[in-house]
Amino acid sequence: MLYIHQLNHLTPKMADLESVYMVRELKGNMAFPLKEEALEEAFCEFFVSSSELQLIEQAISLIDPTIEQIKLLIQEQSPLHEPISLERSVQLLKIIPAALQNNLSYLQQVQVWQSSSPAEIAGVLNQIPKLRTADEKMRVNEQVKGLFQFLLRNPNFAFQAQDMIHEGPVAQINGLAESMEKGFFFHVSLEEEYKKVDFATIKRRIPRQDLEKTAEIENHIRMIKKGLDAAYGANMRMVNLAVVLYSYVKWLSNR
Repeated sequence: MLYIHQLNHLTPKMADLESVYMVRELKGNMAFPLKEEALEEAFCEFFVSSSELQLIEQAISLIDPTIEQIKLLIQEQSPLHEPISLERSVQLLKIIPAALQNNLSYLQQVQVWQSSSPAEIAGVLNQIPKLRTADEKMRVNEQVKGLFQFLLRNPNFAFQAQDMIHEGPVAQINGLAESMEKGFFFHVSLEEEYKKVDFATIKRRIPRQDLEKTAEIENHIRMIKKGLDAAYGANMRMVNLAVVLYSYVKWLSNR
C-alpha cells in the first residue's frame, strides 16, 4: 500500500487513492467474468494462517502467568528491583488479554470464511457490470456492504480496532520488550546512571538466580509480543484486502 500504513488510515478517500494503480492492473491482468481460482490466487496473500492463530493463543495463555511472576518480584521488595517498572509492566500486561481474545475470535471467523470467500466474492462481483434496475443495484450494493462490514467489523468503511490489537498495544509491548533487554526491572544507582553504565556491566553485580527469574519473564514477554505482532499483521492484511476488494468493485462498476 502506498498511503495506508496503519489500521486507522483506512477511509473511503484513502481507498480511492490506493485503488488508482490497482484498477489499472486489474484492467490489464484480470479476465471477466471472475473465476474462483483467480480470486483465490489474488487473495491468498491476505489469508489468516493457523500458525498466526497459534501464536495469538500462546500469547493469551502466557499473560496471566507472566503477571503472577512479576507480582512475586514485587512481593520480594528486593532493593535489586525497580518497583515502579514492575508495577508498570503489570498494568500494561493486564490490558492486553481482552483485546487479544477479541482479535483471536475475529481472525478465527475470518479463517473459516476465507475458504469459501473466492466463490462468495466472485458471485457478488460478477453481477456488478450486469446491473440495470435500481432494485438490482440496491440488492448487490447490500451484498458488497456486507462483505466490507465483515472484514472491517464496521458498517462504515473504517476498520474497527479499538477493542482489538492496534498500534497502541503494539507500541507498548515493543517498548516493554526493548526495555527488558536493558534491565528494566533492575534498580540503577545514581552513580551508574550518571556514568551511563550499560546493563551488560550492571548484570555483573546481580545474583544469577535473580537474572534467571527476569530472563524467564523476558522470554515470555517476547512470546507475547509475537502474538500481538501476529494479530496486528493479520489486521493490517484485512485492511489491505478491503482496499483490494474496493478496487475490484470500482473496476467492475465502470466496466
